[in-house]
Amino acid sequence: MGYKLDLKVVLDNMDEFLLAVRMTLSVSAVAMVVALILGLIIALMRISKSRILNTPAQGYINFFQGAPQYVLIFWVYYGLAMLLNVNFRPFVAGVISLGTQYAGFLAEIYRSGIQAIDRGQREAAMAIGLTSTQSYRHVILPQAIRIVLPSIGNMWIAMVKDSSLLSVIGVVEIMRTAYLNSNDYFRPFEFYTTAAVLYIILTFVFFYGNQVLERRLKVG
Repeated sequence: MGYKLDLKVVLDNMDEFLLAVRMTLSVSAVAMVVALILGLIIALMRISKSRILNTPAQGYINFFQGAPQYVLIFWVYYGLAMLLNVNFRPFVAGVISLGTQYAGFLAEIYRSGIQAIDRGQREAAMAIGLTSTQSYRHVILPQAIRIVLPSIGNMWIAMVKDSSLLSVIGVVEIMRTAYLNSNDYFRPFEFYTTAAVLYIILTFVFFYGNQVLERRLKVG
């Protein structure tokens, strides 16, 4: 006999999936905050004229852009935890692994935005008495962030999707919920299809929002 689709089993457990969506967004949001802050610091180090600052920044970017996210998650949760003798909670390990890797990508995005600002604006800011720090804070960074916001939005979408990898260390997000329920009910097709649909919905919503933001920035 052919396979009989049973959607009722999914509907009966939809509350678990809604909680999983919240966990997916929570871990992604916290990791994104880490990545945004750390990425900006790395970017500023990267464009510094001091080799003491830009060499480690370049090394950081090369390492975290080259390391597979799946491997990094295990390295943080098991390897780094053993090295530091710390028992990371899955959520914390997920934030660290996602945040540190995406900081490497965001650093390059920030750098491209900063370098897109005409050098004359920095010189003009210095000419009116602003310090280098003040010129970055009040003149350069606001314009650079405006330029790179759409790219940051794309990074957010990618992070939401990559959060599915955190299921391997026990973060009860969408993929982990699908895995647990498919084992309990022996209905992998229904539950993994539900997970895929939820990710597609989230991706579509954030992609549409990013497109709207990009259009408004162009108009502005």
